[in-house]
Amino acid sequence: MDKTPARYEFRIWGNHLSPIRDQLAKEAPAGAPRESSETYILSRATDTANVKFRGGLLDIKLFAEQAGRLERWRPVLKAGFPLDSRTIVENVFPNLAVAVPHIERPSYTYDELINELIKPEADLAIVEVTKSRTGFTFERYTAEFAVIGIVGGGTTETVELESEDSAAVLRAIAKLGLNSQPNINYVRHLKLMIGMTPRSTASAS
Repeated sequence: MDKTPARYEFRIWGNHLSPIRDQLAKEAPAGAPRESSETYILSRATDTANVKFRGGLLDIKLFAEQAGRLERWRPVLKAGFPLDSRTIVENVFPNLAVAVPHIERPSYTYDELINELIKPEADLAIVEVTKSRTGFTFERYTAEFAVIGIVGGGTTETVELESEDSAAVLRAIAKLGLNSQPNINYVRHLKLMIGMTPRSTASAS
């Protein structure tokens, strides 16, 4: 179980967000750029589970609450491979809001999990993502500018503000002139990028 506290998040997307990056850089030193390749598992049945694989780890973050225009997300799991079947049964499929498939192995490698359990599920989609991220650390919140690409698909930019302190995020939104921008999380935007439509019973949170 991940012990990282839940944080309030605000995220915008677009193709011309570098002026916001430059504005952030005027007030806080930019961290070293980070490049990564990640695999997201999206579910037609819910928008409340951010499930991804990065650096050989399964990483799950869950929506905790809507706080005005902010979303609060709670990390719940980081686990390496092979992944034991109990973790899959208790944490992966329930959080994706789909039925647990037949489990034949005591543990699964990454390839076994993807090929045997994820791919056969019609309500799940596997999205390969590349990221180039630059972080900024302020006294009460952190910010990040990133260029996001879907392998074989489109590319976009995103800016995120987050903190355990909701008021700090709201002040940063106002200072950056983002009050008119919608808050759209990773799960929802990736679904838009791949054209994934919800099930009729999908969560609307």
